[in-house]
Amino acid sequence: MGRRGESGVLDELLAGAGRAEGAVALVSGSPGCGKSALLAEFAARAADAGALVLSAGGSPAEAGLPLGVVGRLLGGTGTGTGTGTGAPAGGRPQVLYEALSGVRSGRPVVVVVDDAHHLDEESGRALLYVCARLTGTDVLVVLAGQPPEPSSPTLTELWGQPRVVRVPLQPLTEHEVADLLREPAGGGMDAGTAGRLAPHWHGFTGGNPRLLRGLLDDLRECGPLRSVRPVAGTAFRAAVAACLQGAGTAVTATAGALAVLGEDATLTRLARLLAVPELTVSRRMEQLEAVGLLDGGRLRHRAVPAAVLRHLGAGDRGRLHARAARMLYDDGAEPSRIAVHLAEAGDAAADEGGAHGPGLPLWAPAVLTEAARCALRAGAAHQAVRFLQVAHRARGGGALAGGMLTAVAGAEWESDPALVTRHLPSLEGEVRGVPGGDRGAVPPDAPAGCVPADVAHRAEAAGLLLWHGRRVRREQRAPATGEREWGRGTGARQVQDASGFVWPVAGEPVVEPDADDVEAVLDALVRGYVPAPAVPELLVALVYAGETRRAAQWCALTRGVEKMRGTAARRAVALAVAAVVHVRTGAHDRGADYARQALGLLSPAAWGVAAGMPLSAGVCAATALGAHEEAERLLRVPAPEAMFDSRVGVHYLLARGRHRLEVGRARAAQADFRACRDLTARWGPLVGEVADWRGPAAQALRVLGEASDPAAESGAPGGSPLGMLTRSERRVAVLAAGGCTNRAIAARLHVTPSTVEQHLTNVYRKVRVKSRAGLAELVGGRVPTAVGGGS
Repeated sequence: MGRRGESGVLDELLAGAGRAEGAVALVSGSPGCGKSALLAEFAARAADAGALVLSAGGSPAEAGLPLGVVGRLLGGTGTGTGTGTGAPAGGRPQVLYEALSGVRSGRPVVVVVDDAHHLDEESGRALLYVCARLTGTDVLVVLAGQPPEPSSPTLTELWGQPRVVRVPLQPLTEHEVADLLREPAGGGMDAGTAGRLAPHWHGFTGGNPRLLRGLLDDLRECGPLRSVRPVAGTAFRAAVAACLQGAGTAVTATAGALAVLGEDATLTRLARLLAVPELTVSRRMEQLEAVGLLDGGRLRHRAVPAAVLRHLGAGDRGRLHARAARMLYDDGAEPSRIAVHLAEAGDAAADEGGAHGPGLPLWAPAVLTEAARCALRAGAAHQAVRFLQVAHRARGGGALAGGMLTAVAGAEWESDPALVTRHLPSLEGEVRGVPGGDRGAVPPDAPAGCVPADVAHRAEAAGLLLWHGRRVRREQRAPATGEREWGRGTGARQVQDASGFVWPVAGEPVVEPDADDVEAVLDALVRGYVPAPAVPELLVALVYAGETRRAAQWCALTRGVEKMRGTAARRAVALAVAAVVHVRTGAHDRGADYARQALGLLSPAAWGVAAGMPLSAGVCAATALGAHEEAERLLRVPAPEAMFDSRVGVHYLLARGRHRLEVGRARAAQADFRACRDLTARWGPLVGEVADWRGPAAQALRVLGEASDPAAESGAPGGSPLGMLTRSERRVAVLAAGGCTNRAIAARLHVTPSTVEQHLTNVYRKVRVKSRAGLAELVGGRVPTAVGGGS
């Protein structure tokens, strides 16, 4: 395709040989440009025209075999001077000329030598001897190849003959690429499609026919689902490898350096990496551009660097990456740029079994760890895990412990919290202070407020355990090193407070989260502020979303949360919070959508005990929207057993009970509401609010036609709906439900009207009603109207 002019030149030379006008033609061009195809087609035409065609090709493997190419040429002369496979007898440079002179066929003789730049020296001298004596003969010599290395003077002289007819092959133009795409044996596209797509295919390959053929083969492999745009696959990678092999080891090494350095590649850095002069690098880059792999000093398409690195092999890749890392480290580059090369070098060493890959330098673990922190801040959790794993191997490997354990587990939590489950036993050992981790006391010159490394690691380990329902018990929080040491530092207090809030225990203090602090955590989560909230903070914020009085304000905070950047776990938590608060404010459509997105980001196993919050929001929204099948589907999602001992379990049970009540399963609903009752009763008086189960429980009882047993439903005077109130609040509530005014209640109880108003405000908040009518409906309105005290 696109070689009519070049074919015409060779045909004219063949005609001249028939007139005893011997000549030499040199077909030149970069690897993959079609030299071999042009020679094969010309040799076939010459044979059809009656010429005697002698063909052979050079090979790097046979470059040291004297007269190897000449021996194969002589095998076709019929003179008996060649073996067809090896060197002729005598080994003189005149042997080929003498054999050609002895051919008396009365027809032109065409000598075709492909890959002539790989000729052995003796064959090169024999061809040079022939080319100098072609005048008046019927011999046409056609050589094809690339300019030889300066170290071969014979081949350099052969290439530089003044009377040689040069036939250079250029890359295909966009118009010629369009012709190829139209050919049945090519793309088989219609003219309009081929013309429209030709620029894309040309830009992908630089017009190199071999690369184009590779893309076309990949296109055919796609079958009925194929895309007409170029898609690089196995055939394209093989074409790249073939072009590199044809270009030689030095050019291949330069392509590898370009692929390794990527955007960091400059002429100076390439020269340093390859340990050659910049001028040499420039010449090699010109060759790569001629091949079609380079454009503007960069490898053309992301598929090209991948193919180049694959061609290099693990050992060569590892060495290049290790040298690149050292070079960037010396240049003071950012840790994230250095870490990419350290990780690649480490992986290559692992692929090679550690026998041939380079060992990482002593400074590598620190750079990799810092790069992992940067990757987490950028939301690249998978990359952070990879950096930390390579850092661990660089430190000798073995079982993860201490800071490396919590760092790897924390990074894995960011990408997929389910991955942390394999570390749970080790994390529990870290919390208990089992020897083997990174231990250390606070240095004497450390700033005020610092905590020992082991204490910080225990806090991080405990936070990950909380997410997966492994509550940090008091005896674990007070290891042999002493309660005072473990309790130091913000991280340890966060874990303790979060554990007490999510898993209240009778007799243990519960620290109610400060509304402003939790709101700041949510804001930092959604906006991606630094430092990022810790896992215990996220768990508290997610649970608190179901109880906060600022649900409407939190709806505004989470606006646009579906577009937030960050790791998968953090986006899932933010979406779950948005689902909970939107459902609480009655925006069931949006709440259902947020819950669906949150649950789609993480598997059920990844959610841990937090699963109950997006599930409860989704069930509540589906129930309100009448989508009962969707609610049932969500209720079939597995939930961990530990969830039902936490505040999360109350929200989940309440959502399930409301759904069951709505679909006519009042008895099952009543069981859920009583489970909420038993759970909260076991905890004792709580700080803060837990989801209100009393109203729905009373509704279930009414549906069942059962009388409410105050002692059974609340364990306190005043019946189920009022069981959470103080004694004074219950007295005010009962009188208000009976129709008494504030002044009448104040007179009855011998308090001021403002005190009555304060009690009623607390009552409305706790039992979640907005008026006396709602209060009367809640308690059944059976209390007689009180007397006295004005209207």
